[in-house]
Amino acid sequence: MQKNASPKQVARAIGVSESTLKRWCDDGLIPMTKTVGGHRRIEVAAVIKFLRETGRQVVEPELLNLPVTAGKTEWTLIRAVDRLVASLVSGEESVVRQIVFDLLLADHSVTAIFDDVLAPALHRIGEQWSCGEVAVYQERRACEICMRCLHELRASTTVADDQPLAVGATVEADIYTLPLTMSEVVLRNVGWKTTLLGTNLPFDTLCEAIETARPRLFWLSVSYVVDDETFINGVNQLFSVAHGCNAAMAVGGRALNENIRRQIQYSVFCETFRDFERFARSLNPVPGIPTPPRAET
Repeated sequence: MQKNASPKQVARAIGVSESTLKRWCDDGLIPMTKTVGGHRRIEVAAVIKFLRETGRQVVEPELLNLPVTAGKTEWTLIRAVDRLVASLVSGEESVVRQIVFDLLLADHSVTAIFDDVLAPALHRIGEQWSCGEVAVYQERRACEICMRCLHELRASTTVADDQPLAVGATVEADIYTLPLTMSEVVLRNVGWKTTLLGTNLPFDTLCEAIETARPRLFWLSVSYVVDDETFINGVNQLFSVAHGCNAAMAVGGRALNENIRRQIQYSVFCETFRDFERFARSLNPVPGIPTPPRAET
């Protein structure tokens, strides 16, 4: 997704006159900047935010490098899962982008898209792979397509420089990037600055990162644990460092079974992305970002 567009592009994309668009910008409804040469530019992320907040439809989404049908197809979350699975398995990236941005511009929250559509679709593909119904290359390709969509969703958000910092990672031997990146997108959508340290990191270097960055929130995505005892000791060490730096520590992921959870320390365990969003909002309630209902269909 392109980062900036001209006022003429944006006006055509959302179906208004350029003078109307500039008036909205002057009124502060859509932020606008100027290049060194004096040309006006508008962040596409700001346009998407405006469309979601006002309920306006995008008329020519291709002008913003969005899918041609973005915002024009009505998906129920349940129906979207079936179509998303089929599109991911067959490698139809354009359809995947269409589904995701249709849902986003229909004002479904990012957490609803992740909890109710993307995560169930990926889980179903994983089951199909384990049963031999989906080839390894199809499963890997589906993950790569999802990662590219997540990067676009990340680019569709803007975060003020004065907002608190959240730092996230996975520990050694945990190479799963999708849940980590989804967590980052959730945080950015509720106003947090974020830094991803990446995957497969030793506990010692994570402790050093917390002490250096001094985040308000540290989150750990846990999809794989090699040795329970080593993991438990490492997480408790992380919590001690985070607590000493006045940082909250959130944990979540499919590998956190009940036995491990009983023995580790954390500020909050998040079973869903909605849980994570609610906790992030409680730490940093940003004016102007509405709180979604607890359940969506």
